[in-house]
Amino acid sequence: MIIECTNDNIKTVFNYIGEDYGKCLYIFIDLKKYGLDDNNFNVWIQYNNDKICAIISEYYNGIQIYSKFEDLIIEEIVKFIKQKDVKTLFSIKPIINKINEFLPNYKQETGIVGELKKLIFEPNVHAYSAPISELEEIVKLVSEDENIGKPYGYDSLFSQYYERKTSNFGRNFVLRDKINNEIICHAGTYAELPEFAVIGGVITSKQYRGKGFSKGTLSALCHQLKSENKRVFSYYYIPSATKMHTSVGFKKIEEWSKLSKID
Repeated sequence: MIIECTNDNIKTVFNYIGEDYGKCLYIFIDLKKYGLDDNNFNVWIQYNNDKICAIISEYYNGIQIYSKFEDLIIEEIVKFIKQKDVKTLFSIKPIINKINEFLPNYKQETGIVGELKKLIFEPNVHAYSAPISELEEIVKLVSEDENIGKPYGYDSLFSQYYERKTSNFGRNFVLRDKINNEIICHAGTYAELPEFAVIGGVITSKQYRGKGFSKGTLSALCHQLKSENKRVFSYYYIPSATKMHTSVGFKKIEEWSKLSKID
């Protein structure tokens, strides 16, 4: 049985998640940030008899699913997805694999969600937390990357970064070239709560890659986050990103998958 969450049972959801943030980061983040006051954000609880077996969150037309013991009722979840005509779906790979069997018109993409366990790469001492006045230059760098920023476009990306920055929901670490003083590397947080932060937008200009700048800048950001007693998480999908995160000190929590509806 799937029941829509109300303010009366938000605490029930948080108790069910506990500190298992890594497998449901954005469910936890969005519920903490928006509560149930945002019309674009909704949460449901799936019960098996009287026992919770899954949490489902929806933000616009994308949903995320979390099941602590992977004991969710798949047939009921699939029916829910079809009724809502969900465009994108996120969860750990074992759950997505089960759901994907019943959704042939969706494409699956898999990566890793990792957590920083111990910082093992020396922070670049020249990397620093950039003020909002440098945001235009940062977004220009990120928006030129084919995989990370270009799909969003400069204007959309700037709005996202500006909102995070002004609401203290994200920060930006940068590294500048010593000769021409241009920003050549960026590592930021896409979400922050007192409990943890989620890394995003790690990128180095093409002509400066392969010199350890991304690792040094990411390490500097992580060093500051750990000094604030935050757990640090990140999603990564390609081998080079996996190698970089591993070199800094991230360990895989779980494989993470996305289903996208094929039009």
